[in-house]
Amino acid sequence: MAGSAGRRVVVVLGCVLAVVLLVGSGVLGHRISVLIDDVAQLAGGIAATVVCGRTATRRTGSERQWRVLMAAGMACWSAGMAVWAFYRSVLDMPLPTASVADLGFFLFPVFAVPALFAFAGVSPRRAAAGARHVWLMSLLDGAVVVGSLFVLSWATVLGAVVHSSESEPIEFLVAVMYPITDLVLVAMIVLLIVIPTIAARYRSQLTLLGAGILMLAISDSIYAYLVAIGAEFMPVLTDGGFIAGTALIALAAATPRTVDDGPSGYSPSTYRPSTYDQEPAPFAYTNSIAGERTQMLLPYALMGAIGIVLAVLHVLTGALDSTVVVLGVGVVLLSVVRQVITLIQNDNLLRSLTLARDELTYRAHHDGLTGLLNRSSFDEHLRAAVNDARAGRKSAVLLLIDLDNFKSVNDRFGHGGGDELLVELARRLDGCVADGVAARFGGDEFTALVHADLDSGRATAVRIADAMRTPHEIDGHPVSVGACVGVVQIGRTHEANPDNTASRTTGVDQDELMRLADRAMYRAKREGKAGVYAYDAVGTLSRVPIDMDQENLGTRPKMVAGEPDPARLMGPPTRT
Repeated sequence: MAGSAGRRVVVVLGCVLAVVLLVGSGVLGHRISVLIDDVAQLAGGIAATVVCGRTATRRTGSERQWRVLMAAGMACWSAGMAVWAFYRSVLDMPLPTASVADLGFFLFPVFAVPALFAFAGVSPRRAAAGARHVWLMSLLDGAVVVGSLFVLSWATVLGAVVHSSESEPIEFLVAVMYPITDLVLVAMIVLLIVIPTIAARYRSQLTLLGAGILMLAISDSIYAYLVAIGAEFMPVLTDGGFIAGTALIALAAATPRTVDDGPSGYSPSTYRPSTYDQEPAPFAYTNSIAGERTQMLLPYALMGAIGIVLAVLHVLTGALDSTVVVLGVGVVLLSVVRQVITLIQNDNLLRSLTLARDELTYRAHHDGLTGLLNRSSFDEHLRAAVNDARAGRKSAVLLLIDLDNFKSVNDRFGHGGGDELLVELARRLDGCVADGVAARFGGDEFTALVHADLDSGRATAVRIADAMRTPHEIDGHPVSVGACVGVVQIGRTHEANPDNTASRTTGVDQDELMRLADRAMYRAKREGKAGVYAYDAVGTLSRVPIDMDQENLGTRPKMVAGEPDPARLMGPPTRT
């Protein structure tokens, strides 16, 4: 503990010692000493509450979580202390019996237990469930741990001591609850300190927090002893642990972050599945998983111990104390609630993981801009079509589409306008491929696989070329691009020379199919663009008329394939 932090501890503890010595000396009289003692305890509790709460707003992750929980615990402790001070200093009652003050004191360990768990870190799984889930589960864990240890203590030793004590059973029961719960906290601090990675990162905070809880435990134990022997009052000097304990807890919360005392685990309120809370991923993951397993298994381990102890006692005595039964049932109910919440949250997490997996699967197989299949996914479909052709099951036609003069669209309207046009053209392409799949091959190239014969494939290619030429408005300007399409039937591929003077039948091969489709598509580009070329059954590469159906029917004329479209030439002035 270095520099100003160490000096701050010395000053605060010096003031606490001065107050304790002053009220313990008796020079001020009993009534004034009690009043100063109560005010000092209440001031310490309020100070710890405020310091924990305020410092929590400037921390993240586990550092914030334990401070928030300790602020809540100290607030409950301070409320109980206010009632206690009212009894002693205002009503002048020597030693109050079980009262509403004890409720505030007993709530302190319920918050303190999950606060100590926070030092072990919050795993990605729990943090991904949300802040509300983390807080709720932490509080339930604290209640189950404290309740289980009390049941074990009562069933083994405490019950017999209470029944044989000279003091009132309820009064003694309340008194002994304090050292028992404090013992739980001290034991947890010892376990945290012996874990090297946690101790190294939180040495100063754990030292001060552990010392504070130890001071509270000492005074609580003295109080339980005085109640057990039937004492009528508690000497103010023995309250020194309460004053020093709250001061040390405040100092622990005010400890500045150092290199070793950085954040651990994950922030429940800001966690994202791929973002660790400011620390190296391997350390964070290992540390948080170990902490989560401890926090997850400890309540069930204690419940198992309760079951074993109660079974042994029932065998030995033939009966069980009603207090044990009632408290044991309460602990079981808390554990059931805890388990139900865990099951619900696990189901929600499973649903989220399923949606995330589906989204990743979709992204792995589809183009991010157009939503069509990507190249790797299309290769899988083409491979399946080739296998079907080899087995003689069904035929298919491969189409390779390249847009004409698409670069001019990017030049005129920017990449935003070009992307908009690509999305629209991809939609049209997908609509033209009724029985098959379409994919974006890269840039302004697309490909399609049609499960049909060659004639149907050529007809699909014509529809695609015609659909691509339909103008689309970008920034209020109609823009049209042509498309060159190469067509090859899978299972009847032929290799021909560029002049079509010779050809030969070849086997079915993906690379060969793509090479032939590419050759047909570039033949269309050389012949004036906006055209369709296909290999027929005997391996001849020939042009397919764009207006093939109308040409056969002798109806209305259409624009000749490859002829510039006037709409495509319209656009805004060149941007400077």
